[in-house]
Amino acid sequence: MEHIKSNKKVPFLPQDIPFNDDQRQWLGGFLAGLHTRLLVKEEHVSTTSAPQQQVKPITIIYGSQTGNAEGVAEEAAEIAKNHGLSPVVLDMDDAELTQLSQAERLLVITSTYGEGEMPDNAQALWDDITSDTAPRFDKTYFSVLALGDTNYDDFCLAGIQWDERLEALGATRIADRVDCDVAFESPAQEWIAETLPTIAQKGSNGQSEVIPTSAPVATKKAKPKFTRENPFEAELINAYTLNKPGSGKETCHYEFSLLDSKEVYDAGDAINLIPVNRADLVEELIALLGARPEQQEQHDGHTLELQTIFSEHLEIRIPSKEFVAEVAARSGDAQFIAKLEEDAQALNDFIWGLDCVDLLRKYAPNAFTASDFIRLSKPLAPRAYSISSSIKKHDNQVHLTIASVRYEQENRAHNGVCSTFLADVCKPGDKVKCYFAPNKHFSVPEDQSAPIIMVGPGTGIAPFRGFLEERAATEASGDNWLFFGDRQKSCDFLYQEELEQMQQSGLLTRLDLAFSRDQAQKVYVQDKMQEQGAELFSWLERGAYFYVCGDAFRMAKDVDKALHDVIAKHGSFDEAEAQAYVASLKKQKRYVRDVY
Repeated sequence: MEHIKSNKKVPFLPQDIPFNDDQRQWLGGFLAGLHTRLLVKEEHVSTTSAPQQQVKPITIIYGSQTGNAEGVAEEAAEIAKNHGLSPVVLDMDDAELTQLSQAERLLVITSTYGEGEMPDNAQALWDDITSDTAPRFDKTYFSVLALGDTNYDDFCLAGIQWDERLEALGATRIADRVDCDVAFESPAQEWIAETLPTIAQKGSNGQSEVIPTSAPVATKKAKPKFTRENPFEAELINAYTLNKPGSGKETCHYEFSLLDSKEVYDAGDAINLIPVNRADLVEELIALLGARPEQQEQHDGHTLELQTIFSEHLEIRIPSKEFVAEVAARSGDAQFIAKLEEDAQALNDFIWGLDCVDLLRKYAPNAFTASDFIRLSKPLAPRAYSISSSIKKHDNQVHLTIASVRYEQENRAHNGVCSTFLADVCKPGDKVKCYFAPNKHFSVPEDQSAPIIMVGPGTGIAPFRGFLEERAATEASGDNWLFFGDRQKSCDFLYQEELEQMQQSGLLTRLDLAFSRDQAQKVYVQDKMQEQGAELFSWLERGAYFYVCGDAFRMAKDVDKALHDVIAKHGSFDEAEAQAYVASLKKQKRYVRDVY
C-alpha cells in the first residue's frame, strides 16, 4: 500500500521557545510520538476507502555494541510500516555493500565504540564502503542517527563518518543527522518522526529492490517491559566481597530479586542500574556552591530541593565538558585555559581523575551558584553491567560482579558513583531502580554442541559465569574453555570455588589462569592464549565461538592482536589471510565482545 500523503507537518519547536533544554527535549519527544499516532490513525482511515497499492521498501542498518542502536532500528521499522514502507532491518555485519548501494531508501543508526571506533558489527561493512572500489550510492536517499556520549572526545564519530561517506558516494541526505547523547530516546523518536514521512515520498513505488542481506532473518527478541523512564525496583537480597584479605581490589557479588517485576533475561544480557549520588559528595558540593540542601531550584521543568536534584537527578561527580570549559574560563588560570585550545588528550591529562568538587575547589572557589552548576551538568546516567548469572539456575534472580572504584587524589577520597552506592549504601532489603539491556549477539550458541572459548579477566568473568550456568542448565554438550586473569591467585581468583567445581564436574573443559603479579614478569590472558595457540586454533577450526569481556582500551586490543597472531601462526596464514579469517569469525557471529 502506498503511503497517502498527510497534510500534517512534522511538529517542531521554535528556537525562541522559552523552555530549557530538558523541557525542549521532553516536549519534542512527546510531539514526535503524538505526530506518529496521528499518522497511524489517518492512514487507518484512509485505507478503508483507498485501494491497496505496493508498499515501498526501506532498508535500516544498525551498528551496535550494546543493543541500543538495534532497539532504535526495530522501533523505526515498526513505525515505517505506518508510512507505506516495507522495512528490512539489518545488522551491519549482514549487509552486502553491492546490494546496499541499490537501496533507494536507507536509514543508518549507529553507536560509537571506544576511542571513536566503529562498533564490532559495523567494522567490516565500514572497511568495504571506505575502500577505493566502493560502489556509488547515486540512487539512495538516506539519513543517519548517531548514538554517543558527550563525555567521550570523539562524540558520535561513527555516525558522523557514515553520514559524510554516504554523501561522498552520491547519496542524497533527506534529513540532517541527529547526534544523541546518553539520553537518546527522545531525540531518536524525533528523528524517526521527521525522517520517515519524508523518505516515504522519495524513490520509486515498486518493490523491485533486492533485500541486501546474506544472512537468515534473526529471531526478534522480546522488548523489555521496563525502561529508563519506567524502571523496576529490584530488591538486593545478598552481597559479598569476592577478593580475599590481602588484595588491593574490592570486587563484589550482588544478588537481586526479580519477583515483583516478572522480568526475565538471557545469559549475556546486561542490566542498567540507576544509582543515587553519595550523601557525602552531595554535602561537599552544596557547601562549595554556598547553597543549602533545602533551597528550591529549577530542574527539568520542576521546582525541587537542591538535595534531591543533586542526589537523584544530576551527574555531580564526573564533570561535563561544558562545566570544565566554564571552570577554566572563570578560573583565570592561564595553563588551564591554554589546555582548552590544545587537543582533547592534553586537556584530559591535565584534569585526569579530578571530579566536580576538585575543579571547583582548585580553580573556581565561590565562582558558581547552584543554578550555574545545574545548567552545566548532565543527567545522572544509568550504569550498565554484564549479568553474571543464568535465570535457568537462579530463578527470579539476577547476579552482578562489580569492582568498587575508589582512589585518593587532591587529598580527598574519590568513589565510583554506582559501584560504591552498591558497596557502601545499599543493604539487603533495599531496592535499586533498574532495567534490562538485551544483547542479542553476546549469548551462548544455539547449537549446544558448539565449543566456546571465553576470555574474561577481572570483572570480565561476569557473563561467562552466566554462560557456564546456562550450559549446565541446558545440558549443552559443547566444550567450554575459560581464560581468566587478575593480580594474585591467593586473593584475586574470583569465583575460585565455583570454577574449580565446574572443572571437576567436566562442565569447564579447560581453565587457563594468568595472575600478573605472581611472578617477576607479568603474565596476562593474551600470553596464555599465545601459549595455547595450537589448541586454540584447533578449537576455532572445529567451530568454536570466541568471546571477550572486560576492558576495551587495553585488554580487548591485546587479546585481538593475540588472536590474529595465533591464527596466522597456527593456520600458516599471512597477515591479510589472518585478517580475513577473523573477519569471517565476526561475520558468523563467532567472535563477539562485551567490552567497556
